[in-house]
Amino acid sequence: MLGGQYDITPEDRIALRESLGLNDPLPVQFAKWVWNVAHLDFGNSFYYQRPVMSLILERVPNSLQISLAALIVTIAVGIPLGILAALRRGTLADHGIRVFSVGGHAIPQFWLGLMFVLTFGVQARWFPIGSMNAVGIDCGLCWDRLWHLMGPVAVISIAGIANLPRLLRTEVLEVISQDYVRTARSKGLKEQAIIAGHVLRNALIPVVTSFGTILLVFFSGSLIIERVFNWPGLGRLTFEAAVNKDYPLVQAGVVISSVLLIVSYILRDVAYAWVDPRIKVR
Repeated sequence: MLGGQYDITPEDRIALRESLGLNDPLPVQFAKWVWNVAHLDFGNSFYYQRPVMSLILERVPNSLQISLAALIVTIAVGIPLGILAALRRGTLADHGIRVFSVGGHAIPQFWLGLMFVLTFGVQARWFPIGSMNAVGIDCGLCWDRLWHLMGPVAVISIAGIANLPRLLRTEVLEVISQDYVRTARSKGLKEQAIIAGHVLRNALIPVVTSFGTILLVFFSGSLIIERVFNWPGLGRLTFEAAVNKDYPLVQAGVVISSVLLIVSYILRDVAYAWVDPRIKVR
């Protein structure tokens, strides 16, 4: 904090250490920090000279826009691809979806984001290359915001879309060979009703388990993607805090991201009761 300042006296250093609580024993420092965090007090940012919590609250909604939109795109695209791959097993569509799944896992997100910016932003000029809105436009949910969201959401969704078809294909192929599916067909039920009411409902149970991992990919990937697309979210704020050695802000960013991830695990467990009727919520 005092690097490069040559007019700082020893008394100033002592006063700064005292104000930061660095003269206390380490256990005491940690206990005070935990107590303050329990009261949502992360101190002041070294770089911005503002309360850390206010900075976090400003950026969390921006990050949630990307994460939630990427989750919706992943579910809307990944689940139909998994069902299609299972029902068209061994066909060209099945092979194409499987190749896409392998490629989606192999391509690093930061490289894919840079290629998106270079190809569709700089050269083709189809999408903006950064920020949340165009200059002079300030809106929460409008076409301009959706236009800026397309790039980061598409890049983050690739990992989730690549994971869901492989998992869902395996589960659908396993469920579709069960006795109760053959019984439903022998009763004369339509194939669409069998797939929607018997196969998909049971095949989604293991898929719900994977949502915790998918959300982890979204939260961790948003740090890189927000930096690539210059998106003012929590990930970019944490990255800049690490570069500027803003330790209170880094600690707060890690804690808040961890809390959001734990909440996602809780929501995943609640979703079990909707997917599997054998589970009751009490």
